Amino acid sequence: MADTLIEFVLSVAAQPDHVASAAVAERGPHEVAELVLAEVAALTRMLPGPDEKVPVQWDLGFGADRLHHVMTVGGAEATVEPGTVDSPDVVIRQDLIELVRAVYGEAGSHDATRELVLNAPDGPPESDPDGRDRRRRGLAIAAARAATHAATQNPADLTELAIGSGADKWGRHYYTALYERYFGPLRDRRVRVLEIGSDSGESLRMWTHYFRRGELVRLDSRDKSLITPPRVRAVHGAQDDTDLLTRLAGEFGPFDVVIDDGSHLNDHVTTAFTTLFRHVRPGGLYVIEDIGASYWPGWGGSSTELSSPATTVGFLKTLLDSINHQQFARDGDYEPTDIDRMVAGVCVHHNIAFVEKGLNTQRGAPAWVRNAESALFL
Repeated sequence: MADTLIEFVLSVAAQPDHVASAAVAERGPHEVAELVLAEVAALTRMLPGPDEKVPVQWDLGFGADRLHHVMTVGGAEATVEPGTVDSPDVVIRQDLIELVRAVYGEAGSHDATRELVLNAPDGPPESDPDGRDRRRRGLAIAAARAATHAATQNPADLTELAIGSGADKWGRHYYTALYERYFGPLRDRRVRVLEIGSDSGESLRMWTHYFRRGELVRLDSRDKSLITPPRVRAVHGAQDDTDLLTRLAGEFGPFDVVIDDGSHLNDHVTTAFTTLFRHVRPGGLYVIEDIGASYWPGWGGSSTELSSPATTVGFLKTLLDSINHQQFARDGDYEPTDIDRMVAGVCVHHNIAFVEKGLNTQRGAPAWVRNAESALFL
């Protein structure tokens, strides 16, 4: 099956210049330019920018050709159209392959061919008594800053990204330090991420900026129109619909990361986990947020039946038994479940849990030890 355009571009970003140039020439440089600039435009939406719309002229070099596009920045806009604008206040020129690498490539500096030109008026104060030129130049500088920042490898702190995007991962909750701990090794890899639930898209914007080389899928029960980078696929549906989850995983998986920030209803959480965990890659992570709902009766939880597997936390406790199933001392053979074989670790923090996927076949103690009286070893 042929790669999608985004898969193609992610692959090209890791290739040497001559290989990347040949591949882009065959696929179509105009298509590639439009996609990478759409990504840049979407990323500008979570960065400080002008409070009015400002057209930014992009001129991308590919061989002897120049590819012209106009990006509108500011005023909550993030659009890209082929063509030129008369007398632009901001012009950005760069080699197309280098821009692809800057946006989708490995961490590093990728701006050797970038040229930024500000054409907004910059005269003496006496020539601008009403301040119009100063405002115009200020808008141009803000637009240029947002556009170049979005097109630059910038390993921003996740807390900063959460605040900038309006996500509740820091402030209402304090998950960002934990996410940095677990997701740090994955940040610059070509990962596939599934987020269940997305509020109004704030956390999705945060993750697209954090996983700059990742492909993301959003599953939400509310059908919301969001301005997102090309790397994001949106699926409308409920997280307890096992048929939908299976189809989604078959089309977009396997996943390196699954983040459940959905309904938080306990039966929804456990249904999604038991359906989707098999579609997480070995070495991947399944994250369940807001597990405090395990204790809320109105959400299907309980503050008295603390070990009930019908609650999220009670279910997580059963995973500890799964990890250690090889240590069971039982009459007769025990047949491990799929979950027993797939869970390599469970890390629980305040209100959030991380489940590690991996082959869990390490042998337990010898049977004679497991079935012996402990006094024999004293």
